[in-house]
Amino acid sequence: MSHPPLLPTQRPLDDDELRAILAPLGSVAQHSLLSGGTFTAVQAATLSDGTEVVVKTSVPERALPDGRTPLLTYEHELLATERDMLRLLATTPDIPAPQLLLDDFTRSVANVDAVVMSRVPGTPWDTVMAAMSPEANERAWREVGAVMAGLHRIPAARFGYPANNFELGAGTWVSFLERLFEVTLADADEWGVDVEPDRVRAALDEAKRHVGEVRSPKLVHNDLWPGNVLLDPATGEIHGVVDFERALFGDPLQDFCGAESMATGANTWALTRGYVDAGGEEFWDERLPTATRMSHHDDERLALYRLWAMTVQFIEIVPRGFSGDWVEGHRAQILANRAALFAQFGV
Repeated sequence: MSHPPLLPTQRPLDDDELRAILAPLGSVAQHSLLSGGTFTAVQAATLSDGTEVVVKTSVPERALPDGRTPLLTYEHELLATERDMLRLLATTPDIPAPQLLLDDFTRSVANVDAVVMSRVPGTPWDTVMAAMSPEANERAWREVGAVMAGLHRIPAARFGYPANNFELGAGTWVSFLERLFEVTLADADEWGVDVEPDRVRAALDEAKRHVGEVRSPKLVHNDLWPGNVLLDPATGEIHGVVDFERALFGDPLQDFCGAESMATGANTWALTRGYVDAGGEEFWDERLPTATRMSHHDDERLALYRLWAMTVQFIEIVPRGFSGDWVEGHRAQILANRAALFAQFGV
């Protein structure tokens, strides 16, 4: 099977390294590089006893020709976050996450860290969504909403990204977002990307009054889009959700950005319905029309999270070295979304 060229962020293990890392679990019968990712390298392996595992490796340091590491500030130590989130979720059986099998952060085998987890059965939803029936897609959206509701029942004592004892964190949601936006704008400057920083800061200032309403940090997957959902295409039944590397503790509403990061209007109603039916926080006013059931306060917070996500996606094109015919369309969509979001804030 052929694969697209590896990105600067991807460093798969070679045959000897993979066998050494997996030795505590058994001998390797076969392995392959999984395609579809745009960040870290992910490999599948089958052990001699038939066990199927997935191996994810960290981003190599100083991987670019100029010696820089192709990461944004918030992306440092993401593999440690994934490891820690899988450990946390092992005590929450209603969340269909992979099982953490082992990890190696010693770098005694390879110059990258590695996390090994069970392989979740199913097909990536994004690859089959267009061919699925409306009923199957609706079921999938509802089940994603239910997974999100389960995640949001897991609290924390601090806001932010948990890596390195919340090095990128704060005691309040407002303080965390202020820091997150500033380091993101610094990333844009570092990589030479014009993200219109004054307009971004103006949008943050406009949203602060509503962001301050968030008082209790909850576990947010932050990237629960269809590519991270594995399911049965015939029925829409979800077998598992993956890629917890970008998880943080914050406003549950942020997951509605991660699930549909390219949206600028209402989320898919089946997603919100599944969330509410599973006991998720009530962000929607049933008295309002379906397309606009979110309150103004919540809508403005969601718009801010989407603006941050669009800013990050615009910046990352450079350090990740994205190439191909799809990139210009991707860039154009991001710019259109950012324009729409700026308009929502009147900046």
